Amino acid sequence: MLMAMLLLAAGAPLASAAAAPAPASAVPAEVERHYREYNFVNAFSTKGERTMIARGPIPSEPRLGRIARVMNRIAARIEEIDPGMVVAFGSPSHETAMRSDLVRITAWRTNKEGNEAWATLDVSALDRGTNVILVGKFDELASGETLPPIEDLLAAAPRPEIHTTEVHHWTRAGGTWRRDAATRHFLAN
Repeated sequence: MLMAMLLLAAGAPLASAAAAPAPASAVPAEVERHYREYNFVNAFSTKGERTMIARGPIPSEPRLGRIARVMNRIAARIEEIDPGMVVAFGSPSHETAMRSDLVRITAWRTNKEGNEAWATLDVSALDRGTNVILVGKFDELASGETLPPIEDLLAAAPRPEIHTTEVHHWTRAGGTWRRDAATRHFLAN
């Protein structure tokens, strides 16, 4: 509670689990795609599969091969604060290997210059059963190169019961948006 109050006093935005998504026109397309890819990876692979992918070569199985390629694109957009500070068993760390959730952008704020932004997210934790249901619907929801919207993923499985709020910091340099690896986590909405 004290931490949330301090972050609020510092100007960090908060959103409730029932908050409406941020207007699509306000969020840059590459940032929107980043979160759709993040949700794709978490919805259509298990935590164990993501850990295996993070440690080894790209799997030959088509679903896992696609997951691996998307995981690498996500990792390329995240700016590590101190690369190498946290290493899991000597292999590179993939944020998606360590987490199991779906995210929805609820707010997007930029500075005056438009080169720094903060995304507020409603985060829905995926339990193992819900994750397995979504993996089973891969062919139905993610055929071809489809990245289903969060609404389709949430409609395809039982609604996650645990919601938290996160704030991600983004910077734009050379016309490309990159997200800081560090995030602010709010444990209760």
